[in-house]
Amino acid sequence: MFSQEIFDNSVIIINKPPKIISHELTTWVKKITGAKRAGHAGTLDPQVSGVLPVALGKATKLLTYIAPKDKIYVGIIKFKRILPRSEIEILFQKFTGEIEQTPPKQSAVRKVKRKRKVYYIKFLEQSKENPRLVLFETKVDAGTYIRVLCEQIGKLCGGARMEELRRTAVGEIIEEQAFTIYELIDAIWLWKNKKDSSCLEKMLHKPEEFINYPKIIVKETAIKSISSGAQIMVPAVKSLEKIDKDALVSIYSESGKFVGVGRAAVSSEEFKKMENGLVVKLERVHI
Repeated sequence: MFSQEIFDNSVIIINKPPKIISHELTTWVKKITGAKRAGHAGTLDPQVSGVLPVALGKATKLLTYIAPKDKIYVGIIKFKRILPRSEIEILFQKFTGEIEQTPPKQSAVRKVKRKRKVYYIKFLEQSKENPRLVLFETKVDAGTYIRVLCEQIGKLCGGARMEELRRTAVGEIIEEQAFTIYELIDAIWLWKNKKDSSCLEKMLHKPEEFINYPKIIVKETAIKSISSGAQIMVPAVKSLEKIDKDALVSIYSESGKFVGVGRAAVSSEEFKKMENGLVVKLERVHI
C-alpha cells in the first residue's frame, strides 16, 4: 500500500529547467511531497538544465554516495571566429585528460587551481546558420566547470564562451529517468485525489538503486549490532565481491536489505586468509 512514509526514504530524479536555482527547486520538491527534509546532489548553475537527483527523508544522508564523480553534459560553445571542424576537434583533444581549472568568481569555493579529469569532449554538430556555434558533449569529473572549460579552449583560438548547457547524466543516472516538477505535481494530485499512485511510483527510487559499490553480505545475526554502530568483523561476513582495500562498499543483509555504506579495511584477497579482525569500517548505517 502506497503511503506518505515512502517520501521518508526516496530519490526523485528531477529535470531541472534553466533560470531556476537548484536549492529552490529542491525546496519545491520537499513542499510538494510533504517530505520531512530534502537535499540535492550535484548543484547545477541557475542557467543550466538537466539531471538533478533530489533525495527525500533519510535518503538525504546518502547523497554523497548517490552522486559519483563523473557527469555528462551537452552544450553549445560559441567561438569568436569560424573554425573548421578539424581545428575544433584538435582543440577539444588538447583539453581531454587531466586539466587544471580555477573556479569562476561567482563560485562559492576557494579560487585556487585544482586538477580535474575530462574523459572526452565530442564534436556533435556545427550550426549552418551560425558556424561559430558548435554543439558538443563532454564527460567530466565532478567539480569541473564547463563554462571555464569553454573559456580555456577559447584562449587557444582567439576566444570562445559557453552559450547553453544541459546535464544529461550523473554517473549511471540518465535524463530519461528524470521528471519535470510539473509531472511530479500531477502525479501527487492523481495519488491524493484519484487514489492512483502508478505515476508517482515510477518517479520514486530507493537510494541504494544509485549506489553501485562492490557488495558485502553480512549475516542476519549481525544486523542488530551493526545498526547500533558496531564495525563489521570477520565473523559477521557471509560473502563479499572483489574489493580493494580502502574502497567504498555497499552493505547488504542475507535477506537482501540495504544496510549502509562502509570502507573496506582489507581487500577481498586478504579477507580469504583472515580468521578474525576488521573487514569494513562503517560510514553510513541506513537500516
